Amino acid sequence: MVNYIIHVSYAQPAADTIERLTDELRKYQVGSGIKAEDGRGYVLPAGNYVYHGKEAINEVRDAIFRIADEVHSGGVKILVSEVATASWTGLEELPVLPEEANQQPA
Repeated sequence: MVNYIIHVSYAQPAADTIERLTDELRKYQVGSGIKAEDGRGYVLPAGNYVYHGKEAINEVRDAIFRIADEVHSGGVKILVSEVATASWTGLEELPVLPEEANQQPA
């Protein structure tokens, strides 16, 4: 499997464009969060996504472009990077759901 980080931006998006894009990309297993080695999850900035798959980088780029252009046509900009590791700071941590907290080993 290959790990990709994807950035999508629009020249003149509507107020809900990124939200609609995020919802649409979820259908294709493209996420808007990233997981640390310790298992904690973090929310990526709006318009940034992660995908794990077998497709070549150009296939991922083209698929994301098609979806993004369907959500809001015109002015779509896509950057796809293949990554082995990632490091970040300042991202919002995803809250632990109560049922997950109860399943943590003691």
